[in-house]
Amino acid sequence: MREPLVSVLIPVFNGEPFLAACLESVLAQDFGDYEVLISDDGSTDGSPAIIESYARRDSRIRSWRNPANLGIGGNFNSCLRAARGEYLKYVLQDDKLLKPSALRQMVTTLDKDPTVSLVVSASELIDAQSHVIQTRNFFGRSGVREGKDVIVHCLRKNANVIGEPSLALFRRCQAARGFDETLKQLLDLEMWFHLLEQGRFAFIAQPLCAFRRHPAQLTVVNRRSGATDEEDLTIMERYYTKPWMKDFITPQTIFTLAYYLRKRRKKRPSAVATVIARDLRPQTYVLCWVRHRITRPFSNLNSWLWKRSILR
Repeated sequence: MREPLVSVLIPVFNGEPFLAACLESVLAQDFGDYEVLISDDGSTDGSPAIIESYARRDSRIRSWRNPANLGIGGNFNSCLRAARGEYLKYVLQDDKLLKPSALRQMVTTLDKDPTVSLVVSASELIDAQSHVIQTRNFFGRSGVREGKDVIVHCLRKNANVIGEPSLALFRRCQAARGFDETLKQLLDLEMWFHLLEQGRFAFIAQPLCAFRRHPAQLTVVNRRSGATDEEDLTIMERYYTKPWMKDFITPQTIFTLAYYLRKRRKKRPSAVATVIARDLRPQTYVLCWVRHRITRPFSNLNSWLWKRSILR
C-alpha cells in the first residue's frame, strides 16, 4: 500500500466544543493524498465520541487513545511518530483550515523548492463563535526567506511571529527529532527554529488557517498560571550560542537582546547575558541605545519595511 504524501495530525485533549469544525475543515480539502491521525490524550468530555463517529465515516482517519496523559509535547510526538506521510500538517483541535485549497497550496509551495524546510501561511484570529478578530500577516508578500534570518527576526522581536502549529507544513524527515517535551508553550517555536536551521522559510500571504482564541485554550491557561514565563529565555539561551549565529546577527539585534535581558534580570538572571555582553562593546551599546530611543516611535514603520523587503 502506497504511503500518503501528507499526514494531517490532530492531537486532542478535551476538544469537544470545536473538534467537529476542525475535522470538517480537514476533510473538505481538495487535495486528496493525505491521511488524518487523531491522538486522544485521555479526554474526559465528548471528544472520543466525536472522533469515533468521524473515523467510521472516513477511511483516511486513524485514531487512538494514549494509555496515559502525555501532555501537549508528548501528544504532538505521539502523532509525529505514527505519521507515514512525507509532509506533516498539524491542525489543532480548536483551529480550522479556511479554504478547501489550503493543504494543496501549502504542499505545492513545499514541492517546488527542496531548499524550503517550513511553509507557513497568513491566518485569521477567530473567537469562540468563529468571528474574525483580525487577519494576521507578519511577513508581507508571499515569498521565501533564509531560515536563519527568520530565527534572528523572532529573537529580535522576542515573539513567535512565525505562527502556531495549524499554520505550518514541513518535512517529516527534518522533524524526526520531535518536539521538545520540556516546553509547554513555545515548543512550536523551538521546532520552527530546529527546522529553519535546516533550510529556508516560505510564506503564503493568503490566510489559509484560523487560530481560535477562547478562555479555555491552553495559551490562555498558561499565561494565567505563569508556568511558561521563562520559556522565551530558554530558547534564546539555546539558539544564541549556535556557531552559525555570528554570521546572521547584527550589533543592533545583539543590543535588542541585551536590552531585553537587562529588563528581565531581576526575574531571572540568564547565562546567555554574559555572552551577549561580551559580543557587544560598551561604546556600541551606547550608540545602539541612543538609536533605540530615537527610533522607537518608528518601530511599526521598521516592521513594515522588513515585511516589504525583497524576498529571495
